[in-house]
Amino acid sequence: MDHVIKKILPQILVTHQKYFRSLGGCYYLSSKTVLSNMALLLKSGDKEDCIPENNDPFRLLLDSNLIHKKSITKCHSLTLHNGSILPNMEHFSKNKSHYEELIEWIDKPDFDIKSEKFKTLISGMLENLHLISGEHLVNIINRLCLNGEKTKQVECLVAKLDQKCCENSRKWDKSIYIAAAWSFFQLKSYSAFNLQKKMVMDLAGVVKQMSSQELIMYLVILKQFRRFPRKINKADIEIRLNEVLDNVSIEDLGLACLAFFECNEAVQNTELVGRLVERLLIDANSTDEKTVGSMLKLFRRSSTDSGNFAKQVLDIQPRLCDLVHRWNPKVLIQLIAVGSNILFFHHATIERVARKILTCLNEARLKDLERLAMAIAISCHQSPSGNSFWDGLEKELTTVERQNEIYQYPNAFISLVSYAIIANRYLEQLLRIALNPDFVEIAKNFSDQSSYNSTKRELLLVNCSLNIEMPGYDGPRLCTNDAQTFEKLYRKPIPSVEKGNNFTNHEAFLLLLLDTVRKILGEKNSASLVYLQPHFVTPDIVFKMDGHDEKNTVMSYGNCKVQRFALIGGSRNMYSRFSDHPMGPLSMKIRQIETMGYRVIVIPWFEFLKRSKSDRLALISHRIRLKINDRKI
Repeated sequence: MDHVIKKILPQILVTHQKYFRSLGGCYYLSSKTVLSNMALLLKSGDKEDCIPENNDPFRLLLDSNLIHKKSITKCHSLTLHNGSILPNMEHFSKNKSHYEELIEWIDKPDFDIKSEKFKTLISGMLENLHLISGEHLVNIINRLCLNGEKTKQVECLVAKLDQKCCENSRKWDKSIYIAAAWSFFQLKSYSAFNLQKKMVMDLAGVVKQMSSQELIMYLVILKQFRRFPRKINKADIEIRLNEVLDNVSIEDLGLACLAFFECNEAVQNTELVGRLVERLLIDANSTDEKTVGSMLKLFRRSSTDSGNFAKQVLDIQPRLCDLVHRWNPKVLIQLIAVGSNILFFHHATIERVARKILTCLNEARLKDLERLAMAIAISCHQSPSGNSFWDGLEKELTTVERQNEIYQYPNAFISLVSYAIIANRYLEQLLRIALNPDFVEIAKNFSDQSSYNSTKRELLLVNCSLNIEMPGYDGPRLCTNDAQTFEKLYRKPIPSVEKGNNFTNHEAFLLLLLDTVRKILGEKNSASLVYLQPHFVTPDIVFKMDGHDEKNTVMSYGNCKVQRFALIGGSRNMYSRFSDHPMGPLSMKIRQIETMGYRVIVIPWFEFLKRSKSDRLALISHRIRLKINDRKI
């Protein structure tokens, strides 16, 4: 920070980074040349320091040879009382002339970047870079930003400036440092990243001292490196952003959110997330689409723990539902997906988004269509627009123009087909593409080379679902070897009390249900945990009512005299928030097990776990009797 030393007339602006400071056309010595007075000149504190005249350390150093009304043209080297040598002002005057001439030339309306005059000026500037002050360096870079044309001479100058700034950066305060890095950031056509990288690392420890504008610039520069270096304490950034949030525009907050998202980071501070959401809800109607989309992306990433998230996130879809017509498909997809990780779906928003996307299906990206398909399928949304979406989807994705995109993103396409099946929509033309042997091979390779590891499980879901619900399908299928391999990849061991007690919440819930069912049925008709289909990710409790051997519990479906029962434990993540209706995957499982010939009993976690042991026995006994007497099966 610059500090002001009060003299009679005029005020002298001093900084510890440079030898000279200009004020009203005059030049003064900086504190850098008076090392013994550094502590006095650079007092700490937020306010500027005013030093009385009788304590002014410049009183004996500044004479008429140094201060003139207009500009300094010549000055001999001076020796101070402590033996320090003052730099010769003649060198600075020469440097100043080169700088001013270059700036004036660039500012001309008819400026030609390819002219010989400009080449000459650049050559002179390169020879005198070691004399350029930090502010002048930044000013030169900013002027270059205004001219987008790229030449070898300018590229050479930019590289030299980058190198020079890296050398001088240790003498700069953070304001000059960030300003210089920001100027280089705006020269996007040049690979001048050295200063930016250095700034990100050097200032990692002073994030809490940055102004609101400096913090935003710091985050935007950090974003292009796609990660937060280990040296950076993300918690400090969150704390400082929370402190300055009220002083930052909604557009700049969007830039900050995008920086977190692009660096694959979530905001852990729920208070900060909540305040960011509140700002978006206030300003969404007046800001641009890019800002809205950037903030929604971060809210989704920062709301993955259904037990620990900013409660304001639940207000986003209801409050922004009326603005759906204003935004493009990319923003709309972020809107409907923002609550998916915390199992919150707002059906009115999904309906409006589906209706809007139907009018521009050909403009939507494959991965955006996949996310909308996920929201419709997982939430079990039923509406005319939802039905029209699946029909329009099959027509759109079978066009010639879409085939390159499908083969480029096989994971998104297979996910989309699996979501259609979850919604009980078998889109035959898309199924033929998804299970084509060549496409399956591409999808397998993509899965092996990427971090997305659900592609093979989704292929297995598609294949097994066809066996159950579409026996007449005559298109391509997974080969037996692939089906068996995929099943082994995702099949977890069946939980058992005898094998240990390190269970997930769902496994512990299943074991409680199993113990209760066995107490009801008795030893002669024991129940067991079984994976009824290769694509089911959790086992279910199955039993018979005729006392046959347990090995016959899993039978081929069809006409069968044995009454077979499947009891499904509906755990917390199988129900959407604020609803007791099963979400898409559980609904599909119920549907498919019933198709296999079982009488299905679903016991939700919220009905079972809150009861006493005796009440649990009564609940399950009652559900079994209801199913035995159910004539619809």
